[in-house]
Amino acid sequence: MDRREQSIGSRFVSDGRYGTVLYVGEVPPTKGTWLGVEWDDPSRGKHDGSHEGVRYFNTSHPTSGSFIRPKKAEFGVSCYIALCERYGMVDDQHGGIIQEEMFVKGGRNQLTTVEVVGAKSVNEQQSQLDQLNTVALRGMNIFGCGPGNQLERNAPNITELDVSQNLLSSWEDVANITKQLPNLETLNISENKLRLPTDPVTLQSSFKRLKNLYLVRMGLTWDQILLCSSMWPHIAQLHVCFNNITTIAQPTETLQDLEMLNFEGNGIHGWDEIQHLGNLQRLTTLIVNDIGLVDIKFCDTRLSEKTPLFPALKALSLTKNKIAEWSSFNELNKLRSLEELRIKLNPLFDHPDQETLRQLVVSRLGTLKMLNGSEVTAKERKGSEYDYLKKYGQNWMKAGGNQDQEKNKPSQEFIEEHPRYEELIKKYGAPEDSEMKQQSSALKHALISIFIDCPYFPDKAPMSKKLPGSMTIQKLKNLVQRLYKVDVAELRLSYTSTRKKNGPEFEFDNDLRQLSYFAVESGDTIVVRWT
Repeated sequence: MDRREQSIGSRFVSDGRYGTVLYVGEVPPTKGTWLGVEWDDPSRGKHDGSHEGVRYFNTSHPTSGSFIRPKKAEFGVSCYIALCERYGMVDDQHGGIIQEEMFVKGGRNQLTTVEVVGAKSVNEQQSQLDQLNTVALRGMNIFGCGPGNQLERNAPNITELDVSQNLLSSWEDVANITKQLPNLETLNISENKLRLPTDPVTLQSSFKRLKNLYLVRMGLTWDQILLCSSMWPHIAQLHVCFNNITTIAQPTETLQDLEMLNFEGNGIHGWDEIQHLGNLQRLTTLIVNDIGLVDIKFCDTRLSEKTPLFPALKALSLTKNKIAEWSSFNELNKLRSLEELRIKLNPLFDHPDQETLRQLVVSRLGTLKMLNGSEVTAKERKGSEYDYLKKYGQNWMKAGGNQDQEKNKPSQEFIEEHPRYEELIKKYGAPEDSEMKQQSSALKHALISIFIDCPYFPDKAPMSKKLPGSMTIQKLKNLVQRLYKVDVAELRLSYTSTRKKNGPEFEFDNDLRQLSYFAVESGDTIVVRWT
C-alpha cells in the first residue's frame, strides 16, 4: 500500500496543519463518516473531543480537538514514492527546473532570465537511486515505508536520511523504513509525533548501524528518550533540541557510547540535572544552549581539584543562558579535559569591553584552547594571565597575599573568588607593587615606558618612549618607520621582557592587536628589524 487510509492513530495534514486521528465514525445527527482529530496546534481546534454532551475521544489540550470530513485530510505517501518524487528521473530537457520561474530582478524591476546549466545531468545522476548516499525527504508527507522491500531493493546505499516533518505516527513506522537501509548511519526524524514503542528492544535490529540521531521538536521528555534508547545500541551523537526535557535521569545501561549530546532549547531545571550525565565516559561535546541555566556548580569537588565527572568532555556550549557570575567559570575549571567553550549571550557578557571579558575567561580556565570559535594562542594566554595578576593584585595584597612566599597567606574568600591566582604566581611570579597601581580597564590604557632598540645600530643607545597600552602594532610600526626611515612593509618587531634577563624575544605577530594584548610592560624593549 503506497497510500494510507484513515485509521485511529494515523497522522494527517490538512491545509498545511498537522494532526492525529483519534476517532472514525458518525457524529449524530449528521450523516456520514467524520474524523475526530487532535491538532498539533491547539488553537486550530474547538473542543476536547466531546460534542453535545457525548465524548468521542480525549485530547491533551482543552481546545485541540475538532471533527473534519475525511476528504479534508491527506494521509501521505510511502517513503519509496517520496524518494522517487524527489530524486526520480524527470523526462524534461531542463531536469525538472521550470525555466519561466528562473529570473533575477534588476534595476527598474527589469526581469532577466537565468539559465540553469547542468540541471539535467544532476537529475540524471540523482535519479540513480542505488547510488544515493544522502537523502533529504523533509515535508514530503511520508507515512511509512510502503509495501514490500522497495527501498532495500532500489536504494540500499543510503547512509544519511532526513524524514523530518512528515506523517510518521510510531517508532514501528520508522523502524520499517530503517531496516531496509542496512548502511544507515545518520537519521533525522525531527518534528514527527511518534507513539512510544511497546517493546523497543525488538526494534534494535532496525537501527544497528545508526550513529547520529536527530529528535528535534517532538515533545519528548528525557524519560521517554531513555525508554527508546535501547533501540540505538551504537548511537554516538544525539540531538534532542526544543523538547519537553526538564529533568535528566542518569543513563545506566544505554547511551554509553555517546560522544555528543545536544539539549538546546529545553527548560532543564539547572546544572544539577546536567551533572547526572557526568558518568558518560565518552562524552566529548555537550551543547546546553538556551536552557535557562543560571549557574554551574560541582559541589563534590574542591576548587583546587578536578571533578571526576565528564572525564572526556572537551567542548561545552553555554550560549544564550542566564549566567551572570564569575564563580561559574571557576567551577568550569574543575573539568579536566575542557578545551573549547562557547559562552555568548549571557548576562555576564553584556558589556562593551569584550576583549577584557575574554581575557578574564581565558585566565580562569587553564586548559582552554578555543573560546567562542576563536583560538586561544599561547601569546594570548600569557597576556591575559599577566593582566589578570595585575588586575587583582591589590585585592590579593589586601586579602593577605605577599611577594614573600613565607608571608603569602591570602584569605579563603580570595582563593574561592580567584582559585587560579596562586597557580599564576608560580607560573609568572608575584606582581610587583608598581604593577598594581593601575586597575583593570585603566591598565591597558595607561602609558608604558619602553625602550626601542635596533641591533643594526649597535653604537646607538636605545630610545626611550612612553606609549599607551592601547596602541596597536600597526601604529607602533608607523612610529618606528618615522624613527628609522624604513618601509612599514619590511618591518619585523618583537620585544624582550624585563622579567626574564637574557630571555627570549616575543614576536608581534598580529598588527591589529594592542601592546597590552602581548603583555608589554614598562621597562620592556621593543626590538626593531627589517627585511
